[in-house]
Amino acid sequence: MVRTIGFKLGNYGAKGMLLPLIGITLLFLVSCMPEVEEEDTALPYDLRIGLFRNIYDLGDRAETDSLLYYLEHEEPYAKYASLLRLASVKDSSQTVVSAIGEKLHDPHLKVASMAAWAMGQTGTQAAISPLINAFRAHDTLGRYDQLNSRILEAVGKCGGEDALDMLATITTYRTTDTLLLMGQSRGLFNFAVRGMTLREGTDVMVNYATRNQFPDNVRLVAANYLARAPGIDLTDYAYILTRQLEQEQDPKIRMDLALAVSKVGSARAREILARVAENDPDYRVRANAIRSLDALGAGELTGIGMRLVEDDHPQVSQLAGQMLVRHISTDMATDIHTMAENDALPIRTRALLYAAGLKNMPFYFTVTAGSINETLRRLYQGEDDPFVKSVWAEGMSYDPVNHQQLIGWFDSEEAPFLRVSILRHLENTLRQSREKPAVNFNRATVANRIANTYRSALESGEIGPVSQVCNLLLQDIDFFSNHFRDRELFLNLLEKLEESREVGTYNTVVRTYNALFEEQKELKKPEWNNPINWELYDRLPDTARVLVRLSTGDVRLELPKKEHPGTVVNFIEQVLEGYYNGKNIHRVVPNFVIQGGCPVGDGFGSLDHSIRSELPPVHFDGAGYLGMASAGPHTESVQWFITHSPAMHLDGNYTRFGRVYEGMEAVHQADVGTTIERIELLNE
Repeated sequence: MVRTIGFKLGNYGAKGMLLPLIGITLLFLVSCMPEVEEEDTALPYDLRIGLFRNIYDLGDRAETDSLLYYLEHEEPYAKYASLLRLASVKDSSQTVVSAIGEKLHDPHLKVASMAAWAMGQTGTQAAISPLINAFRAHDTLGRYDQLNSRILEAVGKCGGEDALDMLATITTYRTTDTLLLMGQSRGLFNFAVRGMTLREGTDVMVNYATRNQFPDNVRLVAANYLARAPGIDLTDYAYILTRQLEQEQDPKIRMDLALAVSKVGSARAREILARVAENDPDYRVRANAIRSLDALGAGELTGIGMRLVEDDHPQVSQLAGQMLVRHISTDMATDIHTMAENDALPIRTRALLYAAGLKNMPFYFTVTAGSINETLRRLYQGEDDPFVKSVWAEGMSYDPVNHQQLIGWFDSEEAPFLRVSILRHLENTLRQSREKPAVNFNRATVANRIANTYRSALESGEIGPVSQVCNLLLQDIDFFSNHFRDRELFLNLLEKLEESREVGTYNTVVRTYNALFEEQKELKKPEWNNPINWELYDRLPDTARVLVRLSTGDVRLELPKKEHPGTVVNFIEQVLEGYYNGKNIHRVVPNFVIQGGCPVGDGFGSLDHSIRSELPPVHFDGAGYLGMASAGPHTESVQWFITHSPAMHLDGNYTRFGRVYEGMEAVHQADVGTTIERIELLNE
C-alpha cells in the first residue's frame, strides 16, 4: 500500500511568513525510495565526555553564540547536544531560528528531530516556513515519522491561523500511523493551549478521542484537547461524547471526557455527569465530573453536592464543598452549618460547608450567620497548626463582617503560610462585599481597610506577602488601580529587590507596576549563578532513586540523570544535605499536583540560587511525574511538584525530571500541610 501524507499547503516566502492558503489539498503519493540516513558511527551522547559536558555548560550559561558554533561540529551528537540546550534556552532571534532551521535537513535523523523540537521551543512564527519545508512528505516506509511528528507538534507552538488550518485539515493518516497522529494531535493541542482553535481541528480531536481503534496515546492527547481547549462548543457532539464517557475503560481518557462533557450542556450530559461523580471507581474521574457539574451550574446541584461531600476521597469531598459554596439553594444554606459540624468530614470540607451557609443564606439571617462566624472563630483560635488555621480563616472570608478579624490575624500571626493565605482570603472577602447586600458592613470601608493591609504587606518587603499581593492586584487591576496610585511604593520595592535573586518576585512587581502606571519597566532575566556539580553527577547512577517519606506514606521516585542533569544533581544535593526533611506540602490542586519544598513554607520562597529550565522532548502525559516549580523560565530552585494525572499543558515549559515508580496512593492522599518527613537517596 502507498502511504499518503496530506497537507493543505500554501506559499511560504523567504522570510518564513505563511501566505494565505489557496485551499487546495495536495496529497503526496510517492513510490520512490526515501532519502537514506547516514550510517550512525558518531560519538555517543554521553555527559561523561568532555565535549558534551562543555556544550551543556555553555547552555547553562545561555551562551547562544557558542552553542551555534557547535551546530557546525563534525560530530553529529555535538549538534544534537547543542540543539538540546537551545531548546531550553528558547532564543527566538532570527539568527538562532535560521541556524536551527538548517539542521532540520541534517542527514542524521536524531539531529533533525531534535532541531524540530528546538524550533518549536522558539515559539516564533518565523519558524513555520523552515518547519514545513523540512517535512518529509516523500516517505513511503515511515523512516521519517519521528521527525515529521516533531515538526507537526512544533507547528502548534509557532503557527498562526493558516498553519492551524493546515494542521486541522489533515485527514489522510491511518490508525496505524501512530507517530504522525501524535504529531498532529499534539500540534492541535499546542494551538489550543495558545488559545487558538478551529472547528475542523475539534472535529479531528473528537474523532480521535472517541474511536477506540486509534492508539491510546493519541486518544489521550485528543481527550485532553477537548477538556482544555478554551471556547470550543461541543454541543453537536453531545451523543458521542456522553456515550464514550460511559463506555471508556481508560481512566486517564475518562477524566478528560468528564471535563469535555461540560461543554455539551444538555440535560442528559448533566445526568451522566452526576452518575459518574457518584459512582466512578477512580477518584480523579469523580473529581472532574464534579468540576463539570460546577461549571454547568444550572440544575439541582444541592442534593448531589450534599451526598458527594461524604465521598471517601478528601479531594472529591472538597470539590463537592466548593460546588455547594457556589450553587447551594437558599433554603438549604440556612441549615448547612449543621452538616458542617460533622467531625467525620474532612476539615477543608467542613469549612466550605460553613462558607456555603455564609455566602448563600438570606441577609436577614443575622443570628445564624453570627453563630457560624463564632464557631469558625472558636475553631481558629483553638488550633495551633497554621495549615488548619488557614482553612477556618477561609470559611470566615465569605462574610464581609469578618474582614477586621482577618486583618487582625494577618497582623499578629507569624507563620508565613498562614499570613500569605489570609491575604488571599481577604481578596475573597472583598469580592463577597461587592456581591452581597451591604447590610451589616460598608463596602467602601471594607475595600479601604483591605487595600491598606495590602499596602502594608508591600511595604514590608517580605517575598511571600509581596508576591501574593501583586498577584491579587493583577487579578483585579481595574478595581485596585484607584487604591494604588503611589508610584514610589513600587519603585522603592523594586529597588529593594534589585540586588536579590528573587527574580520571580521582582518580575511580578514589575508586571503590577506596568499595569498600574503608564511608565513601563523591563522584566529581569535570571542570571546564571549555580554551575552543575559534575563530581556528584559522576557519582550518581544513570537512574537515581529516592525515597520520599510523606506523613501519608512512602513515595519512591526514579530520576534519569542524562535527560535533566542539572535538575537531578540540584535535587540530590538538597536531599543529601537533608534540606527537605521536615518541610511541608504547601499546595494541592485536586487531580492536578501536590507541591512542596519551599524553604519558607508559603510557596513563594527559594534558596539563594536558581537553576536553568531543562526542556528536552518529554511530556507530562501521565500521573506521577516529578517536575520543578518555577516563577518563569530559569527561576527553578528547590520547589517541586508531582502530578496526579496527565498535565500536557506543562510540556516544554516545566522541567520534568523524574517519576513515581511506587507509592502513588500517598501522593493522592497528600493535603496541604502534609509533612515531608524525609527524603533519602537509595542508590548512590
